[in-house]
Amino acid sequence: MSLTKVPQRRWASALLSGKYRPALSTHAPIAESPTDGSRRKGNISASRQPHLMRCASTSYRPHPKPVNTRPFSVSVASRSRNNTATPDLTMENKLQSVTFRERLAAAYPWTTAPLIVGAPMRVMSGPDLAVAVSRAGGFGFIGPGLKPESTAADLETTKGLLASSGIPQHGAVLPVGVGFQIWNGNLDVSASAVSQYRPAAAWLFAPRNGQTDVDVWTKRLREASPETKIWLQIGTLQEALDAARSASPPDVLVVQGAEAGGHGRTSDGIGFITLLPEIADATCESGIPLIAAGGVADGRGVVAALGVGAAGVAMGTRFLASQEARIKKGYQDEVVRATDGGASTLRTHLYNHLRGTFGWPEQFSPRTIINRSWVEKQAGTAFEDIKKLHDDAVSKGDGAWGPDGWTATYAGANVGLIRGVAGAGEIVEGTRNEAVKIIQTLSGL
Repeated sequence: MSLTKVPQRRWASALLSGKYRPALSTHAPIAESPTDGSRRKGNISASRQPHLMRCASTSYRPHPKPVNTRPFSVSVASRSRNNTATPDLTMENKLQSVTFRERLAAAYPWTTAPLIVGAPMRVMSGPDLAVAVSRAGGFGFIGPGLKPESTAADLETTKGLLASSGIPQHGAVLPVGVGFQIWNGNLDVSASAVSQYRPAAAWLFAPRNGQTDVDVWTKRLREASPETKIWLQIGTLQEALDAARSASPPDVLVVQGAEAGGHGRTSDGIGFITLLPEIADATCESGIPLIAAGGVADGRGVVAALGVGAAGVAMGTRFLASQEARIKKGYQDEVVRATDGGASTLRTHLYNHLRGTFGWPEQFSPRTIINRSWVEKQAGTAFEDIKKLHDDAVSKGDGAWGPDGWTATYAGANVGLIRGVAGAGEIVEGTRNEAVKIIQTLSGL
C-alpha cells in the first residue's frame, strides 16, 4: 500500500492524530469516518446489523464457508477445511485502527491520542481514579463495588468530582465509564444506575453462558441509556466472533491478553500480541474498534498494541500503583515490590476460595502474586489450615500482603515494570509521552 497521502516522515504523527486514512474503495463503509452526522452523535459502531460488512480492500473477498463447520466457528480470514488460505488482508485493513481511533475521539472528545483507558478494577477503581484518568486525557472507568448498589453511590460521587474537574462535558453523558460484574450482580440495579447517571460507557465481561448472557445485558443497558456505549471484554477469538456477529454487537471490544491481572481466561488465554491481530483480521468487517488489555504498563506496551491493530490500550495493574487507587498500602507496596511476573504471578482460584468467593464462571480465574498461601498449598497443607492462617492475617493490616503474607494480591504479569507510586494523571501523561517519542523515533527508520 502506498502512503502517498501522508509523507513517510509524517506517518507517525498522522497515526497518533488520526489524520491518516488510507484510500478506500466505495465498498469500505467501516474505515471511512462518518459523514452523515453519526460522528457528531458519537456513533462508534458502523452498523448494528448482525451481518458483517466488507473489509477495506476491494481485493479481499471472504473464502467460501467450509462445509460442515459450525456457523461462525472460523474467521473469514482463516484457513478453510481444505487448507486453502484466503488472501492476506491488506495494510489498509490493518491500519483501520487509525480510523477507529478517530471515531473514538469523536465519541469521547476529552481524550487524547494515543488513548489510554483506566480499567474498571473491582473496588480498586473508584471515582477519584476514574476522574483523574479522564482529566489527563484518558478514559477512566469505575469498577464494580462490593455490592451492586455501590455503583450508583460511586457515580454520585463521580458526578460531584466532575463538576470541578475541568473536563469538557459531552452532551448528557459523564466523561467516565463504569464496569459491571453482572454474572453475580443485579441487572436491574445496574440498568438503574446507568439510566440515572449516563456514563459514557459500560464495560461488560465474564458471562457464564457466553454471548447469550451478553446480548441480554447489552439490550437492557442500551434501553436504560442509549447514549452509553457498550464495551465488551473478551479473551479468545471465538468470543470476538460471537460478539461481532451477534444481534447486539458491542461498540468496543476489549481484547484481554493472558498477562492481565484479576480474572481472565482460565486455560485458553494467550498474549494480546498474538490474539489482537488475529481478532483484528477476523473482525475487520464489523467496524468494531479494539482496545488492547493485559500487560501494558508503559509507552512501550502502548506502541506494541497500536502496532498490532489496537485503537488504544487499557491498563489496570499500573493504576494499582496510583495515588488515587482504592487500595491498602500493603497491597500497593507488594505490586511495586514484585518482579519477574512470569515466576511471581499465576492464575488460581485458591485466593477466591480463601476469601469466600465462589461461583465464578469456570472459564475465568484470577492472576495473583504468589505468597505463603500458595506455597503452603503446593506443600500439601490442608485448605482448612491455610484458610485459618489467611483469616488471621487479614486482621494484621498491611502485613497481610507480601511474600510472607497470606491474602490475595491480584495483579498482572507486568508487575516487574511497575517501580513506584504516582498520580494517575502523571501515569497517563507519562505513558502517552513515552509512546509518542517511541513512535516518532521509529518513523525515521
